[in-house]
Amino acid sequence: MGLFEKLGRQVEQFKQTAKKTAEENASYRCQACHERFDADYDRCPECGAEQVTPTETAE
Repeated sequence: MGLFEKLGRQVEQFKQTAKKTAEENASYRCQACHERFDADYDRCPECGAEQVTPTETAE
């Protein structure tokens, strides 16, 4: 395995881990598509639904 291929795999693994951690700690969630995010939107940025609510961990 070449150096760049190995580095590319490590970067992709880091990105996936960072995204999962961010989603797990998100303060808001769309009830329609279940996307999670940190900002309080009037509409979900992913699906456009108006069903954005705080998660249980939001204060």
